[in-house]
Parts: sequence; structure tokens; C-alpha cells
Amino acid sequence: MTLTHFAIIAVCAYLLGSLSFAIIVSKLTLGKDIRNYGSGNAGLTNAYRTMGAKKTLLVLLGDIAKGAAAVSVGMVLAGPVGKLTAGSFGILGHMFPLYFGFKGGKGVLVGAVMLAFFDWRVFGIAFALFLLSVIVTKWSSLGSILGAVSFPITTWVFYRDPVLTAMALGMAAVVVFMHRSNIGRIIRGKENKFSFKSKKTMSD
Repeated sequence: MTLTHFAIIAVCAYLLGSLSFAIIVSKLTLGKDIRNYGSGNAGLTNAYRTMGAKKTLLVLLGDIAKGAAAVSVGMVLAGPVGKLTAGSFGILGHMFPLYFGFKGGKGVLVGAVMLAFFDWRVFGIAFALFLLSVIVTKWSSLGSILGAVSFPITTWVFYRDPVLTAMALGMAAVVVFMHRSNIGRIIRGKENKFSFKSKKTMSD
């Protein structure tokens, strides 16, 4: 990957990642900022808890589209390394969106999209851990953390490439760091549990 390719991938992925659809949907449909409700996080779980299923579907589709677009740019320009580079900067954009005062989500959904485009095996293991954890504990945050931790491990197992593994480790570390408050609540047994019943604290 050339320096020019790196710069193009990084800028495109960051700007795409900065399109925080939880914020966009809440402002366009409700005239409110989701970051002022629920957990204050501009992510999928908080969107579901505060806005309900229909509006969360819009968030889901938007975040999948931006992640797919970012990783596609990386894939075309630089292959596997390009995909992980795009994923890294897409996650950073989602966490620290340029358009919304650098306060966004925790990068889980965008990271999952990147994993799906990177390697279906890596994604499958991460998703299985996420799903199993949520089923057993009802803590979506714990599932996200376990999925992130599995990323560098499975990347090394399948590729034995120190560069790809180091990039995966960095991405996983950022996602885990963004969940540090959740980790504290899990340790204290006070973490919010996922429920299919939306509270819809944001209303028209």
C-alpha cells in the first residue's frame, strides 16, 4: 500500500465513518439528539432503547452502508491491509465524528461490517461470541467486548500475518477502551440488560 493509497483510504473512511446515523435519524425524524437520551451513546443499542425498532432499522441500514462503502474503498486500493485500514479509520470516524462535535458511538456495528468484508470466518466467530454472550447474560456490551477481543486472535490463527494482527489488535483495543464504563458497570453488576422491549424515551 502506497502512502497515497493510505491517505485516500484513511480520509474517505474517516469521513464516511463520521456519518453517525443514530444522530442523523434522531434529529431528522424527532428533532432531538440521541446523545441527550438513554445512555448518551450514539449507537445501535441506545437507538433501539430510545427510538424503537423502526427508526433503529434506519440507523442499522445507514451504518452498514457507510461501513461497506469505506471497506470497499480500502479493498479496491490495497486489498486486506486496505480493508483493515479503512475499518480502523471508519471506526474512528464513528467514535469521533467530524460532523457532530467528535462525540459518537462505540464503533461496534461499523467494526462488525468491516469484519464481514474482511473475512467471514473472523466475523462468524466474533458474532457467535456476541450472540452467545447476549443470550446468556443479556449484556450487549459484554458481547461487543468479547467479539472485539476475538478479532486479533482469529486474525493471527487464519493469517499468521504480524501486520494484519497488529492492526486487528489496535482496533480491538480501541473498541474495548470505548466500553470502559460498561466494564465498570459489569464488574459492579449494574450494567443495563438488553431487552426486545423498547422504552422509546424519545418520542415525536
